[in-house]
Amino acid sequence: MSLPLPEDFSPSLSVIRERAKVVFNKTPCLWQLKIAEAFLKHDRDIVCIAGTGMGKTLSFWLPLLLRPTGIQIVITPLNQLGRQNVESLRNAGIQSIAINAETATRENFRAIENLEYRAIIVSPEQLMKPGGGFEKLLRSPDFVSHIVGFIFDEAHCIASWGEFRPEYRELHRLHYILAHRVPYMITSATLTPDTLTEIKKGLHVRTSNLVTVHTSTDRPNIYLCIRKINHTLSTYADLGFLIPEDHKDGVPSPVPPKFLIFFDDIQDSINAAKFLRNRLPPHARDKIKWFNSDMTTEFKETEVKALIAGDTWGFCTTESFGMGMDIPDICLVIQWRASCSLSTIWQRWGRAARNRDKQGMAILFAEKEYFDDV
Repeated sequence: MSLPLPEDFSPSLSVIRERAKVVFNKTPCLWQLKIAEAFLKHDRDIVCIAGTGMGKTLSFWLPLLLRPTGIQIVITPLNQLGRQNVESLRNAGIQSIAINAETATRENFRAIENLEYRAIIVSPEQLMKPGGGFEKLLRSPDFVSHIVGFIFDEAHCIASWGEFRPEYRELHRLHYILAHRVPYMITSATLTPDTLTEIKKGLHVRTSNLVTVHTSTDRPNIYLCIRKINHTLSTYADLGFLIPEDHKDGVPSPVPPKFLIFFDDIQDSINAAKFLRNRLPPHARDKIKWFNSDMTTEFKETEVKALIAGDTWGFCTTESFGMGMDIPDICLVIQWRASCSLSTIWQRWGRAARNRDKQGMAILFAEKEYFDDV
């Protein structure tokens, strides 16, 4: 029988690797082990730029295997990501909780204070809520002594979402609230040098002794394609290839590949979904759904499960479904219109073929004015 590890134990990379094999049934890459090592040394901050689906999330949890009472706090932009992480950690025997508007209860914060959860996934709104549950916890030297680190997942959102989610701009206050300094990890697949500089300055990241991991963001199992929008935008007719009209009297055979179509406008996503649904017989129209921030939490959870199970073929969605969602068998991702940044497109395309044994396709449908032959 193995003895519990002391909190000041400084493990070798091989020890971390072997623990990961036992708990997660995965063999970490060297860069994932280096991140875990940096967290465990507890005296440096970390920047990790790695491609979508490459395993950044595993590096969050590895330090917990070597810190018996350690806690990781992950700041994530989407509630759905928090719930997905909780489910995967439960399978590994690590107690975790996602704190959002529904779960930010007195009972849950008491459980967090009592160290009942080892991974806490939280939105910036809940973390930085004035007078909220975290403000008291983060001022407690005893509680903070158990924190292995703060992980700013999808960190590009700190720079790009601050205008409509002001709590992102309030994250700089963590530096002053914390009872004492703990490691920060900034991670994303799409951090430009200017964005990274802005974030490091805003969060007061320690640049001395900074650990930087930068792997390729290429996804060689995703084929990229650019198509011109040939029909009137409001008709969405260019998307009709997904549901050929000759199948209107019956379910397509084979059915379309599991897909996501991203839009930058909620009404566009609804109208496009209606266009595709109308090409199907009535009994099959619920196979295609629209998915956006106006939906209830219950709806989102139910529909994500239906997509995973294959009961739903695809979503016409906005940013509400995207970053970090780990559904391994999405075959096709479409961006409708060249209306967002290249970084955003790359994030969205990265939802395809998360299982690297599979192949996916990513398509940008762009307006005619972006092509030279107009």
